[in-house]
Amino acid sequence: MAIKHAKGSRSLAALFFAEAVSTLGTEMAAVALPWFVLVTSGSPSQMGAVLAAEFAGIALCGIPSGHLAALLGPKRTMIVSDLARAVLIALIPTLHWAGLLSLPWLLILGFAVGAFFPAYSSSQWLGMSRLVGEDESRLARVGGLFGAVNEGASFAGPALGGILVAVMGPAPVLLLNAVSFLLPVILVAAVMPSTSTSQSAASPDGQILAGVRYLLRDRQLVRRIVGVSVQGIGWTAMMATLPVLALTRFDGGARLAGWFLAAYGAGAVVGGLITTRIKSQTDHLPVLAVCGFAVSTWLLLIPLSPWLVIAAVATGGVCYSMFFARFFAILAVRTPAESQAKVMTAVNTALSAAGPVGFVAAGQILEHTPSTTFSLLLVAAAATIGALIVIPTFQQSTIPTDSQTLSV
Repeated sequence: MAIKHAKGSRSLAALFFAEAVSTLGTEMAAVALPWFVLVTSGSPSQMGAVLAAEFAGIALCGIPSGHLAALLGPKRTMIVSDLARAVLIALIPTLHWAGLLSLPWLLILGFAVGAFFPAYSSSQWLGMSRLVGEDESRLARVGGLFGAVNEGASFAGPALGGILVAVMGPAPVLLLNAVSFLLPVILVAAVMPSTSTSQSAASPDGQILAGVRYLLRDRQLVRRIVGVSVQGIGWTAMMATLPVLALTRFDGGARLAGWFLAAYGAGAVVGGLITTRIKSQTDHLPVLAVCGFAVSTWLLLIPLSPWLVIAAVATGGVCYSMFFARFFAILAVRTPAESQAKVMTAVNTALSAAGPVGFVAAGQILEHTPSTTFSLLLVAAAATIGALIVIPTFQQSTIPTDSQTLSV
């Protein structure tokens, strides 16, 4: 038993470290890519389109990728996804240096990178749930710690990315992001245990849309996903607005934009660490979290100093981190093993599907209005409407029984 526990701890540690490395590179690219488009094209709408392309890949390819994840299993899915994303990201600076990079290429590559995200993210949670066991509270705490590690890299990544973009330019930073996907491949391949895929492959849930049909049986969960997706529009609109806010309201550059984006990661680290200390998980916490995120977005409309903008964005990070640790822990534990890969991927896809709306809408608003006020109003409105949709679903939560299918 002690040997098994030690192996599980090593596998979790490797999973955490691998995610921290790849997230660090990805968040550096989160500054480099939009800044590259913004300074080379001078068009916020083109920047929004490039950011939206990745989410479009998530929305359109997420459900089919769940079928692939069920066949490959968590370990192989993570390896394949990281290798593919390393190649795709590396193509951006390569084409740039060759003088062949254009907006259509950026859209295609962004779409392809996004296509691998739902299955990869779902496989992470499935891998953790199989290492931790069926204890919801423990999985939520481990998920909170995972989120803290992940968002620690999210905090450091944009700040470091802003500095490196200013020193090196965006193309080399994107190449660093591509390289950052290779270490997780090595760690996951060496340490994470493989799991059998025969059960899921042979089960009646083998159809591609099985995860979607499974989710539709729970109306409260569907409403919850809709609400979080609406809040996601606010989040993506905020991510598109913050670089422009740094450039226009504060006359800053890539470094200030990096700090604005890093603030969200810093807040999410705090939220994840708070979650690890909560032993009794209740529905009051996620309700407070979605409300807190909504309130934090309204603060951005007040003419604040850069430090107060950072504080408001960080508060949103705290709230969202606490919400998702609870949300995905319950989802992973209460879904039958043979359906987990497809259900988790379907949820990740649904939550990300509305993301392009925020990027594109914010880009268009920023393109045609003289300030960031209207874009930030979109952020606050979406966050508030989403919270109003989510809150009743927790107040009406049901206790799962053997006859129910996924009551979160």
